Amino acid sequence: MPVITVNWWQGNDRKARKDLVTGITDVVTRVSGCPDEAVTVIVRDVAPGHWGTGGRLADETRPPRGRR
Repeated sequence: MPVITVNWWQGNDRKARKDLVTGITDVVTRVSGCPDEAVTVIVRDVAPGHWGTGGRLADETRPPRGRR
């Protein structure tokens, strides 16, 4: 029973989450041979101010979603 956790930036809508879960499930079932019902995908929205890369918080280096 695969459990996949995805951490991504806060602000993605329900359709984007659904597409992500569907796509990950499709790949895992194809590769592992397990049924869709055995795959669990957990999506965690993380605020850019709680995400750091290269020693900087993401909200310091990129404008918030929708303002790019």
